[in-house]
Amino acid sequence: MDSNVNHRKPKLVFFQWDHSPYSRYAKYMMQHVLDHVRCLEQHFEVVVVNEDCDYGRICDRHEPDLTLFELGYQLNVSHRIDIRNTSAHPQIPKAGLLNADSWSWTRAGILSDLDRWGIGVCFSICTTIHDYLPNSLDGLYIWPNFIDPAVFRDYGAEKSVPVMLTGAQVALYPWRRRVFPLLSQSYPCLVCPPHTYADARAAQALTGERYARTLNASLFVPSCGTMAREIVRKHFEIPGAGSCLIAERTPMAEAAGFAHMDNCIFADRDDVLDLVDSLMRDSDKLRRITAAGHDLVHSRHTIAHRPQIHQWFQLHKALPPGRRIEQEGPFGDIVAVERAAPRLPVGSGRGADRTLLANGYASLWQGEFRTARKGFSDCLAYVADLPEGLFGLALCDLAEGEPAEAAIRLGRLIERTTVVHGAQDPDPAEWAVYLFALSRLGRDGEARRLTDWYPRLSHPALDHIRGLLLVPPDIRPKTGDALSMRPSIHDRYIVTKARGWTELLTEFSRLQPWSSGSVPKGGRRAPAALCRAGVATARQLLARATEFILTRACLTALRPNVPSTGELDYLRNVARQVRRAIYKTPFWNLAADTRRFLKARRERRELFRHADPAQNE
Repeated sequence: MDSNVNHRKPKLVFFQWDHSPYSRYAKYMMQHVLDHVRCLEQHFEVVVVNEDCDYGRICDRHEPDLTLFELGYQLNVSHRIDIRNTSAHPQIPKAGLLNADSWSWTRAGILSDLDRWGIGVCFSICTTIHDYLPNSLDGLYIWPNFIDPAVFRDYGAEKSVPVMLTGAQVALYPWRRRVFPLLSQSYPCLVCPPHTYADARAAQALTGERYARTLNASLFVPSCGTMAREIVRKHFEIPGAGSCLIAERTPMAEAAGFAHMDNCIFADRDDVLDLVDSLMRDSDKLRRITAAGHDLVHSRHTIAHRPQIHQWFQLHKALPPGRRIEQEGPFGDIVAVERAAPRLPVGSGRGADRTLLANGYASLWQGEFRTARKGFSDCLAYVADLPEGLFGLALCDLAEGEPAEAAIRLGRLIERTTVVHGAQDPDPAEWAVYLFALSRLGRDGEARRLTDWYPRLSHPALDHIRGLLLVPPDIRPKTGDALSMRPSIHDRYIVTKARGWTELLTEFSRLQPWSSGSVPKGGRRAPAALCRAGVATARQLLARATEFILTRACLTALRPNVPSTGELDYLRNVARQVRRAIYKTPFWNLAADTRRFLKARRERRELFRHADPAQNE
């Protein structure tokens, strides 16, 4: 009996989003979140909670050793659950699971959730996450993607498909856009039609064993790691199912153990056809590379090879004095090292957008605003809602005397985090610069009123704005020690040893201010700006009236977590809150299914019409 007690698995309560709607659409997305639970079950007794709940009551009922919170899921098909009373049971360690792309627009919301729920450690499924979160964020580790070896294996199928192409060719996948057309125009290819995750037709996509068997019947299958140069599931699924992987040579692919012409092909536009041709002619070498890729994945990247969360838990329970917890690379173990020892390298994906951003901010500091604007705009060509690109354009707006444009851009970022994602507060730098833009518009009183709208926010940029607006120290939020400062996802591009937020905002303060009642230099944008200012004022009056009505009618659940200012489009955010309330009714899934089914039928008729020459005459 004692032996059984000593060897029992620790209990983990996993607060996971409600992903059940995916069972009707992109079934493979549902399988991914189920695989997360199965992987955790290798080391823990797992209790999954995926509905609104009281944290204290859940812990009373299950008495967990560790709680894990899913964070940052960026697709609105799944429902974010409401977790109350997270301050209960402080003795139980908490960890976060960042189930989001490293570049996701939800990152500011993730930092807000970590602060709100008192979570000091988190694990990301993305190996490039350190490129996209603040350098000052401690306790950030990687729990990399993996495969289920029972599904992705060698079925011994005849190699009847020369090349299989799967996935969308949108700007987010620059390598795929370079390579796919060359392959499809040179070899017989099996092309899987791309569907969005919430598309009704996504249910028809190859999934599970059918998908794995199709991979197994293919000689070559390419995979792209997005502009972030990430390692995605396909990097492991393809060789794991016995096909030869074609991929971009990236630091993360090499960290995973992939090696050119040893267990995969690293190629790009200039050499992919030559490499594929050579292996088509040398079938023995192709078999050796394919077998080596299969062995690599099954020996290092399956559901049984991801112990990082359990390793952290064991170290956290009994960490010796003078030691700290770190990770040995993006696929490495979680280990204890001497506190005084240098930090272990975390690695960088050297993503295309990170290079553009670094160049954009370098130009901004040098006063080359047009060059900076181009760099930020080029980032948005990859991902239209990339927060750093939008924020950089807002800074350019301020530098070029267009604070109204800056306020509108920043308002959209703030709405996205607090209303669409549902975080308790926005990114602190975005909020601070929004208040700065209001001040530049001559709306000091309004900006001063809003400085404490999100009382948990504390950041050097906010401190500077409060001083600029002459907010008395006795009514500023009490932040405690320096550790309570909230990091911003924009810190890494602004804060260096030589300068920081104070220097940037001080420099902007020296520029000639412009408000809705004056004309900017050159006078060219004055009419449009005055029109926008008038619309914003009308919206603000209507928004304040709506806020008053919702408060008096005791409909506070429908009040969005933003102030009623013109740029934040309060009325649209009320509509979002109404939709969120409807999502939780039993009729929503039926209505959503019907809407997506009708949309799929319309798209199919449109496709047929364009494909039928007789109908176009």
